[in-house]
Amino acid sequence: METDTINQSSGLTTDDFDILVRKIKIGDCEAFKKFFFLFQPGIYRFLYRYLCDKDAANDLTQDTFIKFWTNRNQINSSLFPKSYLYKIARNLAINYLARNHSISSNTFHRVDDLSLVLYPDQEYDRYFIIDDLQKALNELPERCKTTFILSRFEGFDYSEIAGIMQVSVQTVKNQMNKAISVLKKRLSSHLV
Repeated sequence: METDTINQSSGLTTDDFDILVRKIKIGDCEAFKKFFFLFQPGIYRFLYRYLCDKDAANDLTQDTFIKFWTNRNQINSSLFPKSYLYKIARNLAINYLARNHSISSNTFHRVDDLSLVLYPDQEYDRYFIIDDLQKALNELPERCKTTFILSRFEGFDYSEIAGIMQVSVQTVKNQMNKAISVLKKRLSSHLV
């Protein structure tokens, strides 16, 4: 259940979260600010992994929350607002890539400089593994890529991913199997 994840990461009870969402729906800026600080890091990580572009991820993170706020009256209490938020982010990312299709050739660089100095051999290997993983992710079909990122990096379960992508749970399972199969082939040189 989504609110369990919220509780573990934020200390909010299910009732607290429901109250927060109700306040957002009626235009409470302080409630929205709290919601923003709860979910902004995850949305940014998702967009950064999806786009491999820090500036675009920052911009689209802001756009995601702006769109969420402007459409707050449409939030359905029976659907999880977190899923709705990731759905907005995903759609913005897809639109961004459609407009800027050359961006997908960027690589994913997250090597810690201090670690590189202290453990150069390990960090050098890790850098290439991460870089190859990101390249392989970028080559996946859009649905496979989204499914893999939401599941493996963001921790969504298959039913939540199905809601975000507006597909069946079986489609999510199929997309995940396809993504794992393709990634195994593309990253076979790194697998022992």
